[in-house]
Amino acid sequence: MYTTRKFTPGRPASRSRWWPVLCFWLIFACLAGGVSAQVRAGRIKELRGTGEVQRNARSIAATMGMPILLGDKLQTSRQSSLTVELTDGSQLLLSDTSSMVIDRTTTNTADSMVDLFKGKLRSIVNLVAGKQRAFEIHTPNAVASVRGTDFETEYIEGRPCPGFPRCLRYTDVGVYKGIVEVRNPTSSRKVSVQVAAGYETTVPCELQPATPGPLGMGDLMAPGYH
Repeated sequence: MYTTRKFTPGRPASRSRWWPVLCFWLIFACLAGGVSAQVRAGRIKELRGTGEVQRNARSIAATMGMPILLGDKLQTSRQSSLTVELTDGSQLLLSDTSSMVIDRTTTNTADSMVDLFKGKLRSIVNLVAGKQRAFEIHTPNAVASVRGTDFETEYIEGRPCPGFPRCLRYTDVGVYKGIVEVRNPTSSRKVSVQVAAGYETTVPCELQPATPGPLGMGDLMAPGYH
């Protein structure tokens, strides 16, 4: 004898009760991920002229006291400059027509890393509780590693490197206080140099860093110097 299955109206409704719970957890997970990504790296302490901060595919005009988050790209216009004070008290002085990204900064492990894409950056690294902080500046062809110091990094592209006229991109590192270790990660020869206070080095293209010389010697060798 043919029999039909009994239809239970309440069964689909019982499944649908899980959807609000699932949606809640999905929204919570997205919000939690967004909060964890918004890590504060510091703030704009000084601003001369104009600059901008690129964050989440948006461009925001730089202002005094503006919070800076990890991953923000900072750019300065012509005849402009800005200073970012990191959460540990270290300071990054970005010159005109320059751009950088603060990739990593922590107060517990004393580990900071900054990418300099163009222009000049002066770094004054703070000592925390008497401990030297590990600090690195990365350019497209150089890495400057320090532990508590005052130094300047400049990345130039499109101009001949002094002493290497065929090289059109190079990094200059000058040290005012402390010691900076400089290497070229793109070079086939994994050689680094120690640059002491009062000295500077140049990293041309994919070559190893030059032997350090007194500050200002690079300017004397530059084309057009008078």
